[in-house]
Amino acid sequence: MQLDNRPSPVPALQQLQTLHPGALQHLQQSPDVSLYAPTLPHAAYQQPHPQQYALSGHAHQQRHAVQYQHPQQPAHLVPEHVTPSSNHSSHFPGLRLIAEPPDLDAWRQKLFHVDDTITLTEDEFSTYFPHIDNVYSHRSTQRHKRKRFVSHYWDCRLKGRPPGTKKSTDPDKKKRKRVARERDLCDVKIKITEYFDQQEYIEQTGQRPPDAEDDVPGRSVATLPSAPSAPTGHQPSQFFAMQERDVGAWDLAQSMAQPTVQQFLPGPEPQTQPMPKKFYTFQRVNGNGGNGKGDGVAGPHKHTLAESDRVKKNSVVRWLAKCEKVDRRKSQGGDLSKKTYHKKATGNALTTVKAHSKENELKLYGSAFCPFVQRVWIALEQKNIPYQYIEVDPYKKPQSLLDVNPRGLVPALRHGPTWSTHESTVIMEYLEDLNTGPALLPADAQSRATQRLWTDHVNRNIIPLFYKLLQAQEQHEQVSHAAELRNQIAKLVDAADATGPFFVGAHMSFVDVQIAPWVVRLRRVLGPYRGWPAAEEGSRWATWIRAIEDEQSVRMTTSSDELYLDSYERYAENRPGTSMLADAVNAGRGLP
Repeated sequence: MQLDNRPSPVPALQQLQTLHPGALQHLQQSPDVSLYAPTLPHAAYQQPHPQQYALSGHAHQQRHAVQYQHPQQPAHLVPEHVTPSSNHSSHFPGLRLIAEPPDLDAWRQKLFHVDDTITLTEDEFSTYFPHIDNVYSHRSTQRHKRKRFVSHYWDCRLKGRPPGTKKSTDPDKKKRKRVARERDLCDVKIKITEYFDQQEYIEQTGQRPPDAEDDVPGRSVATLPSAPSAPTGHQPSQFFAMQERDVGAWDLAQSMAQPTVQQFLPGPEPQTQPMPKKFYTFQRVNGNGGNGKGDGVAGPHKHTLAESDRVKKNSVVRWLAKCEKVDRRKSQGGDLSKKTYHKKATGNALTTVKAHSKENELKLYGSAFCPFVQRVWIALEQKNIPYQYIEVDPYKKPQSLLDVNPRGLVPALRHGPTWSTHESTVIMEYLEDLNTGPALLPADAQSRATQRLWTDHVNRNIIPLFYKLLQAQEQHEQVSHAAELRNQIAKLVDAADATGPFFVGAHMSFVDVQIAPWVVRLRRVLGPYRGWPAAEEGSRWATWIRAIEDEQSVRMTTSSDELYLDSYERYAENRPGTSMLADAVNAGRGLP
């Protein structure tokens, strides 16, 4: 900045401040820049003078003065991508998730091997890096002390690293299910250098980047109009549309005390330039002679790109999977704000799952929310048969489930290397035939037939009415189904042993296990959603309910109330595509 060589205007400024405090602000920020430097945007601006003085003339004249607007000072360009973060998108904002960009396979191979230094334009980097980010894991970001370019260092993900913190011993803290991988499987390290414009790239590399432009753009922010050139000789210049003249200490133009519209005309519009294009370079930097030859050439990966894809999916694949999940729920009539079924057991049931997670030749494939699974689960616990419980999502139908039950329904049982069966009642009959543990069916043939008869009553009448009541949306239908459900339960109670507390006396039987999961859900599901009342205290039905819920095998296979409340919300709203069972109930068919 060049200071004015004319006599010091300070006394004149003091007088001007006394006459019109606001004038000092305009003079201080004038485009002439000969008295004071413009105030930087980041600096706090102090008002010129706190005192106010009366001006000659009418007070309303100041209202018509147009405030002079100055162009904004260029801001210092500070790189925005250097803040350390655990997510690469924080290092490189603006990455785009494009499913199938051109030449994707070739670009992935190129950015995986990094045989030579690779230069990418900003568009190429934002398009293809999300397809390869699963290969690398960010380690550090370094800024140059005097330059703007930024260096990002990434290790191959298969290099691994030690855990940052010790495992928590807090029993109430939720444990993350993680699978430990071997470490030091690959030594590749890459450096991604981020250049903020073409000129910077040329200065640092000595080469012109791809898609280089002939005219290197300047800064990408608004610039001030250039200061007027110094006059040759003494030529009058303009100051806010006024002719400038030399002033003495007390010799001011009289019009300065009377602001006019001309004095405060807006300045010229700021001029903008297009944003400069960034460039990125990729290069391997994993040590001297990383290829094992001692020639100073960084070595390649010790694995294939497919292995990296197996270890972790890239951002685009994960994004597409998430979109597919959302679309699938929408197509099934599911509102994303609504509750859906739980995929993991909770409460006492979770404890039982952990206790039976070890390998066993008898495997039960099930889901904690499913009452048909709980039937078999109760029977296994009641009979103390060793087994392995495998939690699956029947709506995704994993191959392990399809191998046991081609329909993909739970429960499904695998016993031995090849034999399997499904359907809850069939599985319970099979467990009885193993002659292991306490029997659920009586010894004599007639009593066994009676148990099977009332088991059929539960499956044909009570269970379908449970779902009809739960799925009914009209009040008159709910009233009708509730009355019919009470009648069918009453028939079962009348057929039970008069003393109880169970169906045939003091111990759990086949019929008790068959109806137990729905007894559990009367209070936890039908109560909240359809107002199902509690059993009358002292009645035979109330005694039976209490005996079932207090049984150890039932308690240890029952999850928290929240699991049932969330999982059955879709039934209570009768959402389309809820389940095969819900569709069968809506169509008036039997259980699938």
